[in-house]
Amino acid sequence: MTDIRTIRESEGEAFLQLLCDVFELDFNRAYDIFFTEPMFDLDRKWALFEGPQMVSILTTTPLEFGWGRAIGIAGVATRKDRQGEGHASRLLQRVLRESKRRGEGPALLFAKELALYERNGFESLDRVVRAPLRAVAEDEFAEPMLFEEVQRTYDAWAAAHPDRLRRDERRWNYWKWHYRVCSPFRDGYVCHEPGVLREAVYSVEDGFLPVPHGTDWFGTTLMADHLGLTFETATVELYLMGKDIPGVPQMFMTDQF
Repeated sequence: MTDIRTIRESEGEAFLQLLCDVFELDFNRAYDIFFTEPMFDLDRKWALFEGPQMVSILTTTPLEFGWGRAIGIAGVATRKDRQGEGHASRLLQRVLRESKRRGEGPALLFAKELALYERNGFESLDRVVRAPLRAVAEDEFAEPMLFEEVQRTYDAWAAAHPDRLRRDERRWNYWKWHYRVCSPFRDGYVCHEPGVLREAVYSVEDGFLPVPHGTDWFGTTLMADHLGLTFETATVELYLMGKDIPGVPQMFMTDQF
């Protein structure tokens, strides 16, 4: 007998174990992160069961844009010995119906492969690429900005267009949970992480960015265009896919779900 539902507290470790088995993650290293990250919510962790056996899983994340509420879908995984039987599709369809009932019907996800999600009504909206950036010398970096200033700048940017992702208090807590330093740049800021740039907010284009040499852009092509970034080479890492999404989302990979 098949049962599709959100998991119970006692099923959390089994959910994590299936996730780690499919994506070849270390269970012990993932354990603390899984149960303590600020967006953790059992009501958004879905599983397809056959009897007592957990066969397929996924996680949803609440999203809000200027045009309304949506969900992000992540961690779609089916037991390796049960793949190819349609379990992920059945789970996806159930979750999409339930999300629509909750008033957050539009859905987004990041995928390496398109086929499964295209069969379930998703379309490719954008590509996530990794590409080398032109950088300035490290001694030209400005002093870090206060978090409150970063928050005000981002919130004003997000409010200026309906396709931009809004951050509520919980999402800002998730943002702060990862160590990041932002420095002022032009009329906004650049967000520093080791070896990668995933977020920057400014409207005045510049050929060089205040990031260490060897830093890569990791984000959508739309956001790179908005920031005036050009690349000699770029590698496609993921596809941003959507279902019932009214536009092309403007969001940074710092909010990846």
